[in-house]
Amino acid sequence: MELIQQACAQLAGHEDSFVREVAEEIAVLDRTRDDEMIVSAARLSTAKAHIKTLQAEVRRKSEQLKKLERMLFGQSSEKADKEPDDEDSPAPEEQSDASGGSGTALTCAQPAKKPRGLRGRQKVSIPAHLRREIVVHEPKVEQFCACGCATARMSEQVIEKLAYKPAEVYVVEERYPKYACRKCGHFVQAKVPERVFDYSRYDDSMSLAAVISKFADFLPHYRLQQIFGRNGVQINRSTLWRLVKRAGEALKPLYEALLADLQACTKLFMDETTARLLDPGRGKTKTCYMWAMCRDDRRSKGRQPPAVVFRFAPSRAGLHAEALLENSTGILQVDGYRGYNRLMALDRDRGPMVLAYCWAHVRRKFHHAWEVRGPRWADAKKVVQTIDRLFEIERELKGQAPAVRLAERMRLSEPIVDRLFLEMGAIQGQILMKDAFGDAINYTLKLRDGLRIFLSDGRVEMDNNLVENVIRPLALIRKNSLFAGSTLGGEIWAMLSSLIGTCKLNGVEPYAYLTWVFEKIAAKLPLAEYHKLFPWHCPIGRYPNDLDESEAS
Repeated sequence: MELIQQACAQLAGHEDSFVREVAEEIAVLDRTRDDEMIVSAARLSTAKAHIKTLQAEVRRKSEQLKKLERMLFGQSSEKADKEPDDEDSPAPEEQSDASGGSGTALTCAQPAKKPRGLRGRQKVSIPAHLRREIVVHEPKVEQFCACGCATARMSEQVIEKLAYKPAEVYVVEERYPKYACRKCGHFVQAKVPERVFDYSRYDDSMSLAAVISKFADFLPHYRLQQIFGRNGVQINRSTLWRLVKRAGEALKPLYEALLADLQACTKLFMDETTARLLDPGRGKTKTCYMWAMCRDDRRSKGRQPPAVVFRFAPSRAGLHAEALLENSTGILQVDGYRGYNRLMALDRDRGPMVLAYCWAHVRRKFHHAWEVRGPRWADAKKVVQTIDRLFEIERELKGQAPAVRLAERMRLSEPIVDRLFLEMGAIQGQILMKDAFGDAINYTLKLRDGLRIFLSDGRVEMDNNLVENVIRPLALIRKNSLFAGSTLGGEIWAMLSSLIGTCKLNGVEPYAYLTWVFEKIAAKLPLAEYHKLFPWHCPIGRYPNDLDESEAS
């Protein structure tokens, strides 16, 4: 710039026309220089934006790798530490604000730990209905005294032990004696008892063994074939499948009655999981789905017994959920899958359903953002700890009446939820929405209305884990049996899993239950009375149902 000023001073003694021409050339050159600088600056900003995009993509890929590593090798719990690290633990005043500012925090009594030497010892419960085999061990003769005349029995020591006998395959030989009167020639013979399956060489108990082994004990048919083979009984897998098929066909009316019973409820859980189906034309398998509909109000002292129904479907399209719930109204507790949104349509025949979303899925999102150690991992951990406080409140409310649950939620949980959504809304525009933390916030705010349903209805649960627990047996069957051989096989899989799953929810032994059902079916129970055959009406096979209901997996 100084050189340009000196040159301009030297031009002062020249003619005006010459000075004008030089000034125009200088202006042209100056404009050219400005254009080149603008282009260079634009290219530089474009390169910087591209670099930021690549960095974000690398960060997302790194988060995905960490998520996969955690799924393979990490712990399954998504709860935060009980005592957070010093560098990111909230201050006492922040903790009081997060709990609503009322200064009253819900104190959860920690269960007392067993002494160190007794942690591995559990109480053995011996049911009264088990068959008892009494064995008396008398002393040997040489143990008595020499005189022996004054020996008298004073008492005895009783030792109880649980024993096991391997499954036994035996033959039932039914004989029907024939009688005839020598005088009048009258012939008499006992009638064949009524059975579910006539004209078969296999007793009903064999069908039940094939059903229970696969759908209750998760043993595929080839393993059951090996078990029978050890007893010298050769039964092919195709024969076992036919036994299962005829059992499923006989139980189909009962399955449909159970489905209708659940569809009449006003609060249900729903979820879906994959199921492989053999595709013979391609020599491969294709992915189908098992849709699960569950009723379980034990946490809120509901009067209706728990039950579950599965339905086999060729895809995950929301129309299958709509068909399964075509006669249902009320509240449906689900995850964030968009396929359920069609149930909220105003033009639905039975009216729109209310979708209550799952806080366990929300915590899973923020737990992932914390585990990958992204830019906002400390904020993600605080959100996880806040949601853990909500679950602690729910643990204290388990088994309470809906009115009590609603009042306590409004007093304790609602301030926490309001503050949490307020903080998320404030930082939503300040972060990159494509990283793990931003994705978790976007997911949560998108489901905000459904996540608040539990604050307005004491019957609603905070999570969807109850239905996720009942579909776990399907994953074991899927792992052991690999796939369904046909669509009919998938439908029978769904029907039998529904009845056995409902048995387990009600503490009824499946073999005893199905034996009782077959007896009623053989006695020609009318179809209109099949609702009397639901598992909670079974008079036999009861066992203490003290299974732990996990609040959040």
